[in-house]
Amino acid sequence: MGTEIARELARFTVRTKLSDIPAETIAFTKGLALKTVAGMLVGSTMPVGRKVSQSTQGRGHLPEVGIIGCGFKTSLWNAVLNNGIFAHAAELEDDSFLRGTSWDITSFPIYFPLSEKLKLSGRELVEICSVGLEVHSRTTLFFPQGYLGLTVIPGAMGPSAGVAKALGLNEEETMAAMGLAMSGVPVAYVSFGTDAHYFETALHSLQALIAAELAKNGLVGNPDIVTYMSSFIGKERVIPEKFVENLGTEWRVHDIWVKKYPCCFHMHRHIDGFLELVNEKKISYEQVESVKVHISHLEEICNRPEPKTLGDLQFSFQNALAAIMLDRDVSFNHIADDKIHDPKFKEARSKVEIIKHLDWLPKYAMETPARVEVRLKDGREFSRERKYAIGSPQEPLPMEQFKALFLKFTEGVLPEDKIRWAADAISDLEKLNIEDLQELNRALVFGVEV
Repeated sequence: MGTEIARELARFTVRTKLSDIPAETIAFTKGLALKTVAGMLVGSTMPVGRKVSQSTQGRGHLPEVGIIGCGFKTSLWNAVLNNGIFAHAAELEDDSFLRGTSWDITSFPIYFPLSEKLKLSGRELVEICSVGLEVHSRTTLFFPQGYLGLTVIPGAMGPSAGVAKALGLNEEETMAAMGLAMSGVPVAYVSFGTDAHYFETALHSLQALIAAELAKNGLVGNPDIVTYMSSFIGKERVIPEKFVENLGTEWRVHDIWVKKYPCCFHMHRHIDGFLELVNEKKISYEQVESVKVHISHLEEICNRPEPKTLGDLQFSFQNALAAIMLDRDVSFNHIADDKIHDPKFKEARSKVEIIKHLDWLPKYAMETPARVEVRLKDGREFSRERKYAIGSPQEPLPMEQFKALFLKFTEGVLPEDKIRWAADAISDLEKLNIEDLQELNRALVFGVEV
């Protein structure tokens, strides 16, 4: 049965055209592209990004395509590895939770440089992005986390479908690509807050690319995803028909939640709720006596009251809520080395108390309520509870908000005159001809038209 499921997914991959994709799915895919490209640009400027790109320059490879944000060309494989690390290092990945964990940071890092090498049009790029993300959303439907300490399994199978489509593979070759990509590195909870977390997902991108290229050259693999997932999480937890249920009519890519802050998604509902309270009640930092954050064991990974690294800052409730108290926002200027020892931030973080509910036993992320309580020095108390984050499928973002996030995050990374231009180009991606898309790729790599 698992092989037949792979065949259906391969048939969908090969046959689906842009005209078959709903307008709202095209718009959402472009919104995710805006976010992920912004993440790659920012990630290229971060310490881990600089180290990776410097290592790439030192190796010296055939200059096939550009690395986003780096201003030089390298091999396609190197570009994908770099882009993948950048995309995740920025902690701007958009995730899905309620059916299984899938995200966009393993797809766009491949598809943009691939579009440069293959000289694709914007229409073709949107097509492969939409199809690849949909296959990814369907092949990561079932949750291994909670008792394995792993997630995003299989991570490369979906992205490989998008690459197969870009390379023009037929159904048999696409199945081979998915089979070659199926078994690989999962994402380990123990890696959260470290560079390994970014490396793991970048390997998904690279594996997807290599798998499709090898399939094109005749290599094969067994794409029996049912057996593979049943062996990982138990046959009773895998429902085979769900992989292809309403395939082509129900687009599960819309299950993805959009990240608005560059920190762990486990905190976003709490951040939204606290930010709403601070703005609605016009609460100043000087008024706050204490803040209580109610969590389950799944969010405990973000209980880091004394962050010592950038990774800690990205996974710290205390730092995120301190940023809101002080600046009414959580952005990259709050995820910076100077904030680790900043006296004001240390004081603000000390006001945040984590209340862990041992009786809350969720199997999956976002199952338990996200509750924040603030007590003011005058004795007044306010609270807010959220089930969903703004940017979830229940509260989706319009394109203008996607563009606003792109403008916000790329300020100071791209030249000022290129930021709005790039945002407009990506939001109209399917309208770009081959030359237009090449120009966009050059701007993203070099910051200018060259």
